[in-house]
Amino acid sequence: TSIQVKLKNFEDADVVVQRLRAAFPAHIYSVRTWQQKQGPLLAAVELETGILNILLFLIIAVAGFGILAIFYMIVVEKTRDIGILKALGASRQGIMSIFLGYGLALGLVGSGVGVGLGLLFVHYINEIEKGITWVLGRKVFDETIYYFPAIPTAVQPGMVFWVANGAVVIAVLASILPARRAARLHPIDALRYE
Repeated sequence: TSIQVKLKNFEDADVVVQRLRAAFPAHIYSVRTWQQKQGPLLAAVELETGILNILLFLIIAVAGFGILAIFYMIVVEKTRDIGILKALGASRQGIMSIFLGYGLALGLVGSGVGVGLGLLFVHYINEIEKGITWVLGRKVFDETIYYFPAIPTAVQPGMVFWVANGAVVIAVLASILPARRAARLHPIDALRYE
């Protein structure tokens, strides 16, 4: 009841559809691309991608709040050390730059490790799926449902770059408030309450 045509170049799909529609009567034959035929599935995948991006942003935001809390605890624990540094002549900018540098280093290391593990995971996603299928005893990615023999992956370097840089920026932004608090400490007060 159907004939499938595979093109060498997918970019020509619209032109081929128009030519086939012109050649065959529309009331008898239906000519569609696979994207038009699988429209609801592709719309669902696009919606899942959007939701996944929102969830990833929320995960990064929670990590940013975690960094903020950790840095506040470090400032509280190091109050005496900060007081000694300020008593020895350290400037507010110097104290602040210590914490901002720590936040930048944490963001760079975290982003680097995250990108490395993420790319490794994406590269071996089908092997990981086979392992999970073996452990659970049932298919995780059923090709009869998704119409693909393997999990398709597409790494977009631009997206990886922006996500990694966004994580670094969030780490630095999360370290600003604790850095300002540390810079505002007065040497006498810092040493008195220790």
